[in-house]
Amino acid sequence: MEQALPVEELANQRLNVLIYSYTLLIKNLLEEGVDLEKVKKASDKAWAILGQQAAEQLKPMFGETVNIKALHQSGAMASSIHGMEISEKVTEKTIQSEYAKCPWQDAYMALDMPSDWRLCPSGHAAFTKNMYKGLNPNATFKLTKNMPSNDQICEGVTSL
Repeated sequence: MEQALPVEELANQRLNVLIYSYTLLIKNLLEEGVDLEKVKKASDKAWAILGQQAAEQLKPMFGETVNIKALHQSGAMASSIHGMEISEKVTEKTIQSEYAKCPWQDAYMALDMPSDWRLCPSGHAAFTKNMYKGLNPNATFKLTKNMPSNDQICEGVTSL
């Protein structure tokens, strides 16, 4: 059977379904009166597990010694899969990532979510920390700016 859409378009559509499904779930939990901290904790746990799974899938590609270049490559892959537009500065020990466009933030905004319920920054940090730690236990990641807090971009700093 022939595909009606190119593979790239199918991937994009699947990503949009995932993003809006997740965002609608968060919005419904808000509307049902579920405590924000409980929702955030559960969301962060889910994203941390997904980050660990990503590390397990990527580890065979990079081998036992994962340096900053490999972390950069893994981060670029994850950002692409999640539909983010990113620019980065890489040194021997750090990666400074700037996320200028994020479909997760776009979905929260489209659904008129209050900024404190836009859980993308904590989920992003949970995913990325676990992915990088799974690749190199010495890796650290910190989100230093985020769009839900009215920053123009999200910014992350990765260090080894």
